[in-house]
Amino acid sequence: MTNDKARRDMEALFPGHEKNDALRAAFLAHPDADHYLRLMPDLGCRIPWALVAYGPQTDRRQGLVVGGRWSAAGWDLSGRIVLFVQSPTGDSGFLTCQAGEQQLVLIGTVPGSTPHPDRPDAVTLLGHVAELTAAWHADAQTTRVWHTWALLHNQPPFPQTYAEIAFGGDVLRGLMVGGTVLADGTWDFGQKFDLMVEPDVILSLDGRRATRCEVLHGTREQGRGRG
Repeated sequence: MTNDKARRDMEALFPGHEKNDALRAAFLAHPDADHYLRLMPDLGCRIPWALVAYGPQTDRRQGLVVGGRWSAAGWDLSGRIVLFVQSPTGDSGFLTCQAGEQQLVLIGTVPGSTPHPDRPDAVTLLGHVAELTAAWHADAQTTRVWHTWALLHNQPPFPQTYAEIAFGGDVLRGLMVGGTVLADGTWDFGQKFDLMVEPDVILSLDGRRATRCEVLHGTREQGRGRG
């Protein structure tokens, strides 16, 4: 698969991927990028690149989150957020959104580079997400159980959190398809949970034994990491 075809496939599966990629490249080339990277050294590494929509409903635009309050659950879009934005003419700059000033909506995330040398690149990871999601949708029993659970816990209609779980030197990546949800709607990786690692393989894991739990793709409502 060529890079161009991979990008088109990712854009079809994950809206915003191409825009995220373009803004990320422009941000890293901006002379002020180092300032924001010093403030948040994990941006683009442990912290994935997040694309959000902002502005009035009549003129919604898109920006890349480069500053704000981050936790393992994701960006706090209700607080102060700094966006890297680009105009149609190519001019770029930074927009600071104070708490409550903008209605920010997460469009999607792309995993950053990583200090973990064995982790695949973003396109490969998102391809794995797509493969697992398609397999999950194809299993009527699994989807029926999830839908019942989702209604009870006010969760999305399908799994949206792709996580990397390490047990010492053993690393697993997959979709969170079962477990305990905390009061804020995020996964509790400190308990037992179910991870779909292959289309036909769902593992029951004990998060208390994990040495690292990291969300690589997903939304705040379905993603909480530790470690």
